[in-house]
Amino acid sequence: MDTFINVLHILATAVWIGGASFVHFILKPASRSIDPQQAGKLFGLVAKRFSKVAWGSIIVLLITGVMKTPEGEMFNTSSELGMMLTIKHILVIGVLIVGLTIGLYVVPRMHQATPKPGEAPSADFAEYQNKLNMLASVNLVLGVLVVVVASMLW
Repeated sequence: MDTFINVLHILATAVWIGGASFVHFILKPASRSIDPQQAGKLFGLVAKRFSKVAWGSIIVLLITGVMKTPEGEMFNTSSELGMMLTIKHILVIGVLIVGLTIGLYVVPRMHQATPKPGEAPSADFAEYQNKLNMLASVNLVLGVLVVVVASMLW
């Protein structure tokens, strides 16, 4: 059972960080070579779709993470293991806050401001697109830091 939980945890991490990395390092630069209106629409659709995948992965990570955490070590700062887990869990809380901000605030407003066919992107749309890019970058950095700290636990 421990192996199954570890595999689920690692797969969820790969989907979450891999998806965020794809968006940041592949999709975002590639979208600069297409019409800005189309790029904006594409980003709106990708953000909506990836939010679902990312949240699914994060839910799996939270469940398997709790299952993997030794009893009494969740936020225990009196041991080295507990301190590393506490740092990791604080980073995860940051990921959750940024993810909720993206999913509940930025993406819905960006979707509402998405230009209709033939319309130029509005200032609001551009603003939400910039917020999404910035928050997605912050979330990617936090996610990588979670992986770095987790690797120190082995």
